[in-house]
Amino acid sequence: MLGFRHRLKKAAASEAGEVWSGPSKGRGQGRRRAGRLRRRRGMIVVVLCIALGLIGTTAISVPYLQSSMQDLGAARVYADGYKARLLAQAGFQAGLAAIRNVPEEYLYSSGLILNPPDIEISKKCVGCYVSYRIQPEDGKINVNNLVLTFEDQPNETVRAMLQRMFQPPNLNIPLENVDSIVDWIDENDTVDGRGAEQSYYDSLKPPRKIKNYRLFSLSELGQVKGFSQDMLYDPRAPKGWKENKEELSFETIDEKNLITMDDWVLANNITAYLPPAGDNGRVNINAARYFTVLSLSDSMTKKAVLELFKLRRQNNGYIKDVADLRNLPSFQQETPQGVTLFDEITGGGGGESTSLIKTEGEIYRVIGIGTVDASPDKNGKNLVIRRIVALYDRKNAKLLFYRED
Repeated sequence: MLGFRHRLKKAAASEAGEVWSGPSKGRGQGRRRAGRLRRRRGMIVVVLCIALGLIGTTAISVPYLQSSMQDLGAARVYADGYKARLLAQAGFQAGLAAIRNVPEEYLYSSGLILNPPDIEISKKCVGCYVSYRIQPEDGKINVNNLVLTFEDQPNETVRAMLQRMFQPPNLNIPLENVDSIVDWIDENDTVDGRGAEQSYYDSLKPPRKIKNYRLFSLSELGQVKGFSQDMLYDPRAPKGWKENKEELSFETIDEKNLITMDDWVLANNITAYLPPAGDNGRVNINAARYFTVLSLSDSMTKKAVLELFKLRRQNNGYIKDVADLRNLPSFQQETPQGVTLFDEITGGGGGESTSLIKTEGEIYRVIGIGTVDASPDKNGKNLVIRRIVALYDRKNAKLLFYRED
């Protein structure tokens, strides 16, 4: 339908005898093109708005997603760690129950002391493992016994034992390190031998405070003058010892097992815990290693230790009575003190001599280990491990030390 302006033009053309052909096509096409341009521009604006919205959303959501994934990963690590800790507690309780309820002789003869079995977990917990270890701690020399409790003076018997252990060709540790332990423990400020008191530790960078008290754990020994963590926990075997050992194929089983690489680790021969009342530092020969037994006397020989270990093996790893050593040939040999080696280490030499050995264990290290395989395909490449370590006084039924790693 024509507009008002178009009707006027048509009427004017009719009066003039002309024919009006209607609105101009060119102008109509221009208007249509303009309309299309306006629509395109509108679409472009809409597309730009959508794009800007997506960019803004992405800029906000990507960091949020990354943060959320990090939080999720942290939550999974925490959950796996908590699960591993519960497994470690289960292993610790199992080891503690074994010490409390199983006769000690069976602990040795069954292998539960040095090689206990792993405990299987329900199939509902895939990749979950729990195990425990029981280690007689009084088969080592307790460095806290270096200082007499009430006299605040060195215990010369223990000092001599440690010096024998440290001297070449044994563990090859400077003998003055024994003096350093004495000064670290005693409560006076007098330097013992070539040890060190507070003035030495003040000169360190950074300075260190001397403890002047007994050690709660062996790792503290790494702070004492002359010691380091490597010295405590790394094997101190001479260069080429392992290769030379493998060439001695003619040795008997007892000779091959007499000294192992574990024997060369200082931490396997000494310990540090607060001695309970009545503990005089006697060494449990059922749990003692080669260098610990060798350090009991200047007259102790490699042959004597071999005879003791052979007797231990023949009795399923457990010697019931110290008197069983009396008939061993090497223990019948006379020492410079005028008594047999047996009498020297068992306190039968008269005078003020006391026994240095025992056969019944009293202090046990109990280790519970919990492991969770956190890798997606359970291939053991991402293990979360927690440990509980404690020292248990079996005689008095109490814990002496407890730590969670």
